[in-house]
Amino acid sequence: MKTPAKKHLALYASGILACFSGTAGAAIYTDGFDADVGTQNGSQHDTTLALQHSADYVNWSITAGPVSTQVDLNTLNAGIASGPYPNPSNWAAMLFSDQVLTSNATIAANIIGQEYTVDFIAGAAGYQASDQRSQTANGNGLRIDVVDNDGAGAIIGTYSFLDVDFDTNASALDLGLSADSFTYTGSGNADVRLVITGFGSGVFQGTIDDISIADPSAPRIASFTATPSVLGDAGEVVTFDWLVSGVPLDSLVITPGDINVLDDTDGAGEGSYMLDPGPDGTTVYTLTATKGGDSAMRMVTVTLPAPEIVSFEIMPTGAGPGDAAMFSWEVGLPVTTLMLTPGDIDLLPHTDAGGIGSFTLASGPDEPTTYTLTATRGTSMNMAFATRTIIDPNAIFFEDFNGLDPASSTGNIGFQHTTTFSIANFASDSGLAGWTGAGAGAVTVVDTANWSGNTGNPRNSAVMIWHGGPNAVAMDNVIAGSNDLGVEYQVAFLVGGAVFFDGSQFNDPALNDSVVIDLLRGDDSVLSSHSEVAPEVVGLLDLGFEARSFTYRGDGSGDIKFRVTGSGDAGHARFYGTIDELSVAPVDPAPFQITDIVRDPQTLAVTITFDSIDGAIYEVWGSADLQRWHDLDDSVVGIGDSTQFTDSIFAPANLRYYYQVRRP
Repeated sequence: MKTPAKKHLALYASGILACFSGTAGAAIYTDGFDADVGTQNGSQHDTTLALQHSADYVNWSITAGPVSTQVDLNTLNAGIASGPYPNPSNWAAMLFSDQVLTSNATIAANIIGQEYTVDFIAGAAGYQASDQRSQTANGNGLRIDVVDNDGAGAIIGTYSFLDVDFDTNASALDLGLSADSFTYTGSGNADVRLVITGFGSGVFQGTIDDISIADPSAPRIASFTATPSVLGDAGEVVTFDWLVSGVPLDSLVITPGDINVLDDTDGAGEGSYMLDPGPDGTTVYTLTATKGGDSAMRMVTVTLPAPEIVSFEIMPTGAGPGDAAMFSWEVGLPVTTLMLTPGDIDLLPHTDAGGIGSFTLASGPDEPTTYTLTATRGTSMNMAFATRTIIDPNAIFFEDFNGLDPASSTGNIGFQHTTTFSIANFASDSGLAGWTGAGAGAVTVVDTANWSGNTGNPRNSAVMIWHGGPNAVAMDNVIAGSNDLGVEYQVAFLVGGAVFFDGSQFNDPALNDSVVIDLLRGDDSVLSSHSEVAPEVVGLLDLGFEARSFTYRGDGSGDIKFRVTGSGDAGHARFYGTIDELSVAPVDPAPFQITDIVRDPQTLAVTITFDSIDGAIYEVWGSADLQRWHDLDDSVVGIGDSTQFTDSIFAPANLRYYYQVRRP
């Protein structure tokens, strides 16, 4: 038996994507690789960006090397094209093993003596497996050639982009991509093609996207920057700098705000503008240059990071209904608001100058409750979660499965990858003291308090039950006092959805995927069994856990132990569900009492009726003076919830007679 353990802190912070854009309207040719559809296959180990392989390049031919690979610069998982929160995919090409991409289209950008500009964004690359995460290294890069399409394939322009180390620059939604460009002079011979070649060590050489050839007579934005690009607080002053060509321009505008900065631009196309106050949250600013019927745009993101929540916890994590709950936290300042929900409690007055605070609810929740700490800096927001588990004070067993540690697993360690953003850490083949894996023999654990490799928060492990075998976990030893004759017990637990690394492994409530709890006697025979259909996975660090319970009545055949397995409709290869917070407690019985006494007017016999448990043995005692008691019958067998006993000996001989019913 385990006592309730410290648990359940989860942090959430949204990723920020720095956005670049080349010319619009002025481009003779442009391609963003978004028409290329391949087979999605997990996500990058470090950035968690979605990947696809074997892409069917619509506008390019690929030669040399293995299959094509691409990365989605917009999403952690599959893109969402429409709906209330659209986040469409933005695919970019990743080259490895000296691959060569050649544009299918010929491009009319080769007037003799005319200078043309090739714009693109490029950076590091890496694929799904952990041993591929740093395969772009110093010395790797991409070469872009402009080839004369006259049949001889003469190169009239070339540029090498030397990449930088993936590990140094990459973070979630960030491969370290940056804007770059080069120029070439037309030969006048024929239309051109673009050829992109990877070079270096033979592993991943780089990522490229948004390549274009610009008309030099049209407006062009060579650079557009914001300083600082990462703000320390809402409203901080931001300075924009830019370099444009094609001056004089008709207009030069920064949005949002529709700020006309044409007068802030000199004859060489350089300019600067100070925005005071700056934004209240992360904002994408666009500089748009127009001249005649052409326009060019470039975007820069000014990031206001959400305040860091270093820690947030509730103590104790498991308690009885209404017991006091103490919250403690540490946040990175400055913060605009700091709220605890439910209750909408303002915690700023309880936070010191170092961002550390505590607050106590004298009367805590009456049911399992997840509390949310929401910290804002301007409009940027961060959240942390802490759960109070309600434990029956009469519980004789409680298991939170926190002895399952992904860090000590001998199997896979990574994060869940799903279309609903459940990316919690998981591991297989993890051991748990007092329990043994059955079926497929592997114990699969998910850490619902940490995501995408982050393990800085206290772990909150749970067991995921999958189809193999079927997979199961079983206790090694029985629970003392768990099967007394006639005693009613309640089993309480949390049940949630489940999914492993592949999104196709979701549990499916529509197909009755269920977590099954068997009550086993010491000889492994089944006393009873209970099944609960597992809910759907909801989202980030949320497997949709719901509190469930059932009761059983002891038969006195020996103490029991738990086995947790799964079931569902046939023909699938998914997970059945997840279980956590398993406990058992005797149910408080109804008051044991004599409920009725009736004397027969003819025989003067007395019949008493008393509460009982079916099959239990009772003693009936009698007394004429409440001083001396006689054992009338010491082997009365309980019949159902109510049993009768008739006294036809002492009652007729006494005008007044008193009775006791004793439960041995």
